[in-house]
Amino acid sequence: MIKFDFSSVRKQAIDFRQIGMILKKAEKSLGSSRSIYMDDPESAFTLAYESMLKASMALMFSQGYRPRVQLGHHKTMIKFSKYVLGESYAGMTDTYDHMRGKRNRVVYDVGAVSEAEVKEALSMARKYLNVIKQKIEEDNPQMKLL
Repeated sequence: MIKFDFSSVRKQAIDFRQIGMILKKAEKSLGSSRSIYMDDPESAFTLAYESMLKASMALMFSQGYRPRVQLGHHKTMIKFSKYVLGESYAGMTDTYDHMRGKRNRVVYDVGAVSEAEVKEALSMARKYLNVIKQKIEEDNPQMKLL
């Protein structure tokens, strides 16, 4: 059983329009990532990660939570996603967490990404978005109406 420390989040009213808009932004980030990956692999990797982050935010909102504004909120969102999605998606959320670390090195240090890493990030981001959308719709059938 995956555990989660709820002190790192706070309650929020569920707003399905907001969730839908966040998912659209996640799709847009992923599309932008795909369009630039050959010319700018670091930015493409970052955008793929950001699409996953936005999807995680939509998942949190759909469950009635949001991360507290504090250092480490990206990690909180990953842990929350792992908690909600469960053991069957632990490999996916572990890869997402690995991407977080890599993205931090690219953004805040002199890290670089290979073409293979970008392709894997794009593939993982697509799979993750699909899983998140499916989970949100399973838990909130009214999302299908929007």
